[in-house]
Amino acid sequence: MLAGEQCIQPRGNLHMISVEEALDRILAEIQPLNVVQAPLPEVQGLVLAQDIVAQEDIPPFANSAMDGFALQSKDSKPHNGKLPRLRITGSIAAGYVAEHAVEEGTTMRIMTGAPVPPGADSVIQVELTSTESSDSPWVEIQQEVAPGNNIRPAGEDMRRGQKVLTRGQTIGPWEIGILATLGYATVPVVRRPRVAILGTGDEVIDIHEPLQPGKIRNSNSYLLEAAVRAAGAEAHRLGVARDTVESLREKFTEAVQYDLILTSGGVSVGDFDLVKDIMQEQGKMNFWRINMRPGKPVAFGQIKGIPLLGLPGNPVSSAVTFELFGRPVIRKMSGHAQLLKPQIDVTVENGVQEKAMRRHYVRAHVVWHNGHFIARTTGNQGSHIMTSLLNANALVIVPEGGVTIAPGAQAKAMMLDWPEV
Repeated sequence: MLAGEQCIQPRGNLHMISVEEALDRILAEIQPLNVVQAPLPEVQGLVLAQDIVAQEDIPPFANSAMDGFALQSKDSKPHNGKLPRLRITGSIAAGYVAEHAVEEGTTMRIMTGAPVPPGADSVIQVELTSTESSDSPWVEIQQEVAPGNNIRPAGEDMRRGQKVLTRGQTIGPWEIGILATLGYATVPVVRRPRVAILGTGDEVIDIHEPLQPGKIRNSNSYLLEAAVRAAGAEAHRLGVARDTVESLREKFTEAVQYDLILTSGGVSVGDFDLVKDIMQEQGKMNFWRINMRPGKPVAFGQIKGIPLLGLPGNPVSSAVTFELFGRPVIRKMSGHAQLLKPQIDVTVENGVQEKAMRRHYVRAHVVWHNGHFIARTTGNQGSHIMTSLLNANALVIVPEGGVTIAPGAQAKAMMLDWPEV
């Protein structure tokens, strides 16, 4: 049996577990995937699988921070009340090195990023100099400069042997820039999960098919596909399994080739809800009812060793339960340490008057206003009202037991996105 598994009948068992227990039991069965070497352009959002140590100084050589003149700083001092004039002996562009050293009384033109020539200990920007013409062999130094002026020393950014990135770190654009600077064409990362998405039900048709009496379009699979990708995994829609054991067996034969199976529908108490039966036939089931709204009929277990998360058929229920359970599973598989979205205290401007004995996750829009997070619910909260998701960036959490929230009262909210400021 799976850890924490109890004997559950597929029909008629009214026991519901809490959201916290469900999440604990799910995550206890999930482990990070294996480590792979991935091409640098493909690692954004993935988790670094080892520390990254600089193998060289960055920058690798002292270079100029300005277009100007490389010189010995002592030669910039006025002499007998006169500004110094130095002889220009050459120029250095970025990507090239000087062919000779800077000696006392001489200078060399230098471009931004070019290596500082031997003998020079300072660079004066071109704006603080004066020449008679562009090809003049002499330059007047109009301001005294200190040693090191406008010079980026070797290793100023990263030192050879320095740990620059840490195992477990999520790779974003800035980290990719560091990795490219250090010459990592491929990067050791936790592999991106591959998620199979399966719709169920005789009533479900694909989105390109004409709507017929009694049929609905397969919106859940497309919603979940986008949500899975947003969570950082690969999403693979496998179509729709019909309400027969044979159809489900055929689809699950394909689904077990992936790292995670997400289904929508087929896990409630109706006569045609067969997903639970297949889970018990080909694997094991941990639970299938959670004390929450929307989304009570959520099933979790495995088929042939592949974890399966069965989400409800109602589209809002499917979306909300994915955020609560599916996204953390994908995050853990991907090696992330932070699995859950943040919760904050909000003032619920219009309140929540509807009583629900189960914990209620109410779609809401949160903004920052006058030093407080203000939440306003997004209208009809029915589990079939997809438009309630449109402007929602949070889920206001109404505790179990028929609790209501008065207008202007405080509540906890799980943020789905950053609030507007």
